[in-house]
Amino acid sequence: MSPSTEIVSLHSAQIGQAVSARAFGLKLESIVQRYPEATSAAVDGISLDINAGELVALLGPSGCGKTTLLRIIAGFVAQTEGRIIVGEAAIDSLPPNKRQVGVVFQNYALFPHMDALENVAYGLACRGAPKEQQVARAQEMLELVQMTHLAKRLPREMSGGQQQRVALARALAVKPQILLLDEPFAALDKSLRLDMQIEVKRIQRLAGITCVMVTHDQEEAQSMADRVAVIHQGRLEQYASPNEIYDYPRTLFVNQFVGNANSLKGTVTSKTDGQSGTVLVAGVPLPARLVSRSLKVGDTVWACIRPEQLQLCAATEGIEEPGLKGVLTLSLPQGPQVIQEVRLDDGSAIKVAQARASNQTMLGLGTAVFATLRAGSVCHVHPLT
Repeated sequence: MSPSTEIVSLHSAQIGQAVSARAFGLKLESIVQRYPEATSAAVDGISLDINAGELVALLGPSGCGKTTLLRIIAGFVAQTEGRIIVGEAAIDSLPPNKRQVGVVFQNYALFPHMDALENVAYGLACRGAPKEQQVARAQEMLELVQMTHLAKRLPREMSGGQQQRVALARALAVKPQILLLDEPFAALDKSLRLDMQIEVKRIQRLAGITCVMVTHDQEEAQSMADRVAVIHQGRLEQYASPNEIYDYPRTLFVNQFVGNANSLKGTVTSKTDGQSGTVLVAGVPLPARLVSRSLKVGDTVWACIRPEQLQLCAATEGIEEPGLKGVLTLSLPQGPQVIQEVRLDDGSAIKVAQARASNQTMLGLGTAVFATLRAGSVCHVHPLT
């Protein structure tokens, strides 16, 4: 059976019987984690208010502190400062096994000598539940994740996606108040990831359980999360919905890390009320959103333009277009779109993303072109330092 055919719609009533219907909010208050040998904090004053039933993604590059933050929530690491509150109760003093937090690890951490049913029942056994209750609950959770038919299989006899389902069932079996996912799709083939993302999101949503997911995959965070916390060097850069983070990045790091962005030096040439203005880039005035209100006319800045905000046209001799002039140097088809690289006259390179039509005639490499902003698009302008 293929992963896509395994995905089955689950009714809320079924989920409600399998997972506690009550959802709990999670609040992190000024969490700091310092290690004696480090010169800077691994987590530096992060505060998050996560609503009950919400899925929040901790997004950032390797070493930014997102996994440390997850381990602090789970109780595996004691924070240096700050508080963790689930519902209305602080859980800082509780050991991991008393926090009512379920964890799905990156490598799933299934016991190799136990079959799927035994793995799912393990947490209940540790809590002293009667054997009959362990089996009944484990069977219920395997049914929830569509794995009943593989109840007697060992982990080595299952695919990565099947192991992930068992790990998820094990985490949910103990009726946790909070579910933590640590890079849950990193070990899966790309072709399986989307199916598993859909399945995990469906189960989380219908179960109504509050979930925190660690990932460095921006597409994964944007597609699954209700809100995304972008973390860089231990600090929270932005906490907002996926659309807001992509469309209105607050910092240069967020603009460059989430999605793709062409970052070009420019000069602010006008500023109106609010955050609108104009920036001069490579001699071309472009409409801009000034991210920092402290920016003023004459400031040298970074102007960030997403590849899909640009379009190309051939430079016709004797006709000057209001766009960035350059030469087409590379064209990379990527399924429904084509990524093109343009070398500008000042030597800098930009990327342009265009939809690919089956009968489309593409511009040839070496063609002189103008890259212009699509209608309604603006570049995001950030301070130079």
